[in-house]
Amino acid sequence: MEKTIDITIFGATGFTGKFILTEVLRTAPSSLRLAVAGRSKARLEALVASLPTTLTAKIQPSIVVADVHDEESMRVMCAASRTLIAAAGPFRFLGEAAVAACVSESCHYVDITGEPEFFESMAIKYHAKAKESQVAIVNVCGFDSIPCDLGVLYTKQQLQTTYNALPSSIEMFFKLHVAGTAGFAAHYATFESAVHGFGSSALLRQLRRTANRPQVPRVGPRLAVNPKPHWVHKVAAYTIPFFFADPSVVRLSQQMTLQDKELEQYQSPPVQFAAYICIPSFSTLALTIAASTVFGLLAKCEFGRKLLLKHPRFFTLGLFSHQGPSDQQLAETSFSETFFAKGYSAELQAKHKSEELLMIEPDVSIVTSVSGPEPGYVATPKLVVQACYTLLHQKDLVPNGVLTPAVAFARTDLIKRLQEQGIVFTTVHQPTK
Repeated sequence: MEKTIDITIFGATGFTGKFILTEVLRTAPSSLRLAVAGRSKARLEALVASLPTTLTAKIQPSIVVADVHDEESMRVMCAASRTLIAAAGPFRFLGEAAVAACVSESCHYVDITGEPEFFESMAIKYHAKAKESQVAIVNVCGFDSIPCDLGVLYTKQQLQTTYNALPSSIEMFFKLHVAGTAGFAAHYATFESAVHGFGSSALLRQLRRTANRPQVPRVGPRLAVNPKPHWVHKVAAYTIPFFFADPSVVRLSQQMTLQDKELEQYQSPPVQFAAYICIPSFSTLALTIAASTVFGLLAKCEFGRKLLLKHPRFFTLGLFSHQGPSDQQLAETSFSETFFAKGYSAELQAKHKSEELLMIEPDVSIVTSVSGPEPGYVATPKLVVQACYTLLHQKDLVPNGVLTPAVAFARTDLIKRLQEQGIVFTTVHQPTK
């Protein structure tokens, strides 16, 4: 079937899907062929009719009706599309139908999932099939987890290109910045995905046991990971372990290149990695620990998940609701991720065998940062749309298969594209001995 659509946004009527649609209309050239897709034709028509003429003057989106419970409709959608942006979650229940249809109909794919059980299972089930179909299926292309996954890649590259160093370890510290008095808020759909993501932790552990992925080799002394809340002077904040998808994605990026020899050229050497969330005050830390403890306990059982989903505002202290964030909250919120990296200089490598480096402290370091606007509904549309554009324009530089962002986009200009959209990758501190 002829590819008559360049980008199809599946789930365009959802809360985040509408932001993604607006971002495409804002940034795409008039020649782009765009479609919005979902199961309700009436809702899609209402969405297109509601768009301001300032956005539709260049591009008028076409409408495609597709339902994850109707395999034929999904295949017809993907058969006509060069790339698909999947914005409909929870992905554990809805995502596989889109991945399967894309692999079957040779349609490249990006999504905004943050559910490890979903994207790790897709890699196991569809990687070989996607390679055979010559398509790229790239998961976690929103705030989960392009900033972190590409941030680790960028940091390793800075160590290597600036000081010819062998990377050893990277620690990432995430900060959410709220400039005004309105506070931070997020939409129910994001909370729903988080509930099901945490609820499938047992399935994830079982999945990883059966996946038989290689262990990431250690370079240098073992990185000390502190699982307890503690104050960190170098970021001037209390920290707790980062409990969202980013550590899983970074590990998977490195495992993929170790397991699939064709992917080795897309990643620099593996590195030890730890991630933390920064919390500015002790009172906020106490509230975070209390809320996350209750959330973690309830998410383990079906009754608890139902309770969480019925009362999202109560169990998240007002952070999540069906209304989502206001325009003021979106404007006043931003994020930063700071990466503290250590490695071995070329001189030290020349003096010691690789096994000897396990006992020797690294002698060079670097600090980098990735920062941007509100992560969920301002940065995420920018991230996934630029990832999709990269697949459209630089597919020859992207390998085939089910991939993470760092593996998929290592040789492309995606970081440059993101810089132009306000997602800033920068070196904060140059290497020192």
